[in-house]
Amino acid sequence: MFKGISIFEFTQKFATDEDCYKYLEELKWKNGYSCTKCGHSHYVKGKKESNRRCQNCQFDESVTSGTLFHKIKFPLLKAFHICYRVCMKKKGMSSSELSRELALRQKTCWLFKRKVQEAMKSSEQQPLTGKVDVDEFVIGQAEAGRPGRSDGEKRKVVIAVEQVKDGIGRAYARVIEDFSANSFKPFFEKHIDPKSKVRTDKWRGYLPLVNTYPLLEQELSENGSNFDELHVMIMNLKGWMRGIHHHCSGKHLQSYLDEFFYRFNRRSFPKTMLHKLLARMVSHKPLFLYVKEN
Repeated sequence: MFKGISIFEFTQKFATDEDCYKYLEELKWKNGYSCTKCGHSHYVKGKKESNRRCQNCQFDESVTSGTLFHKIKFPLLKAFHICYRVCMKKKGMSSSELSRELALRQKTCWLFKRKVQEAMKSSEQQPLTGKVDVDEFVIGQAEAGRPGRSDGEKRKVVIAVEQVKDGIGRAYARVIEDFSANSFKPFFEKHIDPKSKVRTDKWRGYLPLVNTYPLLEQELSENGSNFDELHVMIMNLKGWMRGIHHHCSGKHLQSYLDEFFYRFNRRSFPKTMLHKLLARMVSHKPLFLYVKEN
């Protein structure tokens, strides 16, 4: 397992494409080889050094097939560099920056970064516990005559953060259709333990959730002063979106939220962050993207 933080450690471990293929090989078949076609467990070396050919059906399997690296069209070492920069840099990197540093087309970097973001999605297996603050906000340019929760082109988001002894623990956010209980409920169910002591502002959309979250309490926001750390988190998130990415379409906003909170929720375990990301990318099914926007 790679346990490193600095670019020096990374480049020592991954100096060539072969180093990267070897690492993926160890991740993909860590529990033993099983042919994806017939399930046979015995193999010989395939066409490439990292390939495995089934002794039963002769299927030659690439180490990248069936993963988020599936049919990658540029050097694997550069793909590893994208993974490293997106997850290990405190604020990640935009596709334009990646393009300049790695001598790849911006569109190529954006498409692969979307695959990295796909691996950064929450597993939804570790809900927030204890004291949890929840709020909703919008992302987008100010619209005349449409303040606050008003409808418009601004994207609506709900966020929840754990309150722990030293400040904020983990956090999650999700794009929602509107600020109603019907939109809040799926987010609560996936990311907040029902036994948690949930605190929200006085917005009426939260009231129906008391049936599932009996410890839910509401209090006045007082312009955010009663939810100080939560609002700092929201400001940091918005600042990151403006400062690093400048623009994000509503279609892909959730992927950027997933990226932000993947790093945030693992900030205490930086040495294993890249390894965990690569493992997720290997276990994830291929993602085929042909979009023209970013």
